[in-house]
Amino acid sequence: VDIDRVDYTPSEDLAVEHDDFARALDEALSEIEDMRDIVRDRFGPEFAAVFHVQIQILEDKGFVRNIHQAIDETRSARDALQQVLETYRRTFERIEDPYFRERGTDIEDVGQRVMSRLLGVRDHLEPMKRGSIVVVDQLLPALFAQLEMDKVAAVIAEHGGQTSHGVIFARTLEIPAVTGATGILEEAREGEGAIVDGATGTIYLSPDDALTREFEQAQHQYEVAVEHLDAMRERPAETLDGHRIKLSANAGLLADLRLVEKHGAEGVGLFRTELLALAHRGFPSEEEQGQLYQRVVDFLDPRPVTIRTLDLGGDKGIPNIGLDDEENPQLGCRSIRLMLENRRAFRAQLRAILRASVRGNLRMMLPMIGSLSELREAKGVIDEVRLELERDGTPFDPALPVGIMIEVPSAALTAPVLARECDFFSIGTNDLTQYTLAVDRGNERVAHLYDPLHPAVLQLIQMTVRAGRDADIPVSVCGEMATNPLSVPILVGLGIGELSGTPAAVPVVKEIVRALDAREVEADARAALLARTPAEVHAIAATRLRSAGLVEHPDIGGWLGQLLEDALGPV
Repeated sequence: VDIDRVDYTPSEDLAVEHDDFARALDEALSEIEDMRDIVRDRFGPEFAAVFHVQIQILEDKGFVRNIHQAIDETRSARDALQQVLETYRRTFERIEDPYFRERGTDIEDVGQRVMSRLLGVRDHLEPMKRGSIVVVDQLLPALFAQLEMDKVAAVIAEHGGQTSHGVIFARTLEIPAVTGATGILEEAREGEGAIVDGATGTIYLSPDDALTREFEQAQHQYEVAVEHLDAMRERPAETLDGHRIKLSANAGLLADLRLVEKHGAEGVGLFRTELLALAHRGFPSEEEQGQLYQRVVDFLDPRPVTIRTLDLGGDKGIPNIGLDDEENPQLGCRSIRLMLENRRAFRAQLRAILRASVRGNLRMMLPMIGSLSELREAKGVIDEVRLELERDGTPFDPALPVGIMIEVPSAALTAPVLARECDFFSIGTNDLTQYTLAVDRGNERVAHLYDPLHPAVLQLIQMTVRAGRDADIPVSVCGEMATNPLSVPILVGLGIGELSGTPAAVPVVKEIVRALDAREVEADARAALLARTPAEVHAIAATRLRSAGLVEHPDIGGWLGQLLEDALGPV
């Protein structure tokens, strides 16, 4: 709700205007308290903390009294709310401490929520119901910090690509998501029934009974297959000739950890720390981060956890950190660049990570490192924080491994140099593909050009693997490529020792690995590196999966056969 532009007509009766505002205030307070409880139960107290400030604002007698006085003056609850919020905004802007200054966004959120309820008093807006399909212009990561995700059955976005961060978050939460659905905002109607097929990207509006029954049956078959695969989760991911591959999961919420457990992942290969910042709309405090990381580490102990430092910017922007006016945010001040510019926030996160490392099952990962000087600068800050903790007598793991993400071409090309000064590599194939092919992965107009199996991307992966092997450090892949069935044989053949992706994909990848022969896929990888086009690589991978008998697999054969037919054509 844009308070400055909303169409609002105040009541002619001033007493009614006061009553309507009071009712809207009560409804907003109740709504926020409900959201706080839902978020606390599902995501943990660190995420629920963002609502405490908003509740305190709505319960503040001075705030409420100021608005009622302004209603007497303006005879409009909207104008009064606007006037008081502007006064508070100016006050917060004068605060020097950035953490408290950014709490001004909570004032804005409260104002928008009260305004929404004020309109709802007269328009009788319905709250979101369980099983809702959310239709948006773009599926941005911030949406997951704003919606009651336990009520969302699927998400449809008019714009964007299938490897955008928002889609990745949806996939991690096992929520079907379709992007690039041109015209959906115009076509879809509030309250209309719909089927969203996340596997094919197909949307059926107002489906008839026969189609609904067909998809209900398909959904049931899928659930049975997943249950069967999960029941065999203790089996190792080992090729026919005994080559072991570690299968980990990507996560970003405490809720994801039960999925890690459910699907048999061997640890967390990438814990994204951005969602806490997106929920707070600012850099979280050291204490909030420390509580979250400690709970993650404790939950998974003794399994390993790799925590990535804040990867903000690009399509994961938050207010008040100076990124609003960047012309090209994907190439701008994002990830490690942003944190090195915001040393106070960076040090707070480093302290939180180090404090959570005592159990010894934690690794720290730096995103978007593009040069040796950048790596050394970041490690210099880490060393300073280590010394601070030692002086304070705060325990931490002195042998905490520090690795980097290989996600820009310059890092892959200089991997031998970088490998000598870090403990592990994790190849972020989402961004590596984007930057190598100059394709914005959130832009549906060029999404068809985005392909991690492009020979150029494979060449960079091979360089990274070779550099890791020469330096005797482990190399993993933690992008969406890690769980793409066509990619798995190629990545295993290239020598990747760990694959980390969406938790639900772990059992499927395990079945693929168990059907492969390491020596055969090594030959496939060599052929893929010599390929001229992505289509040739797809054909190599599809032929291997088919020859491994995976199309006849009782649980994954059906949809895998369709995938291979798309890549290779019918036999």
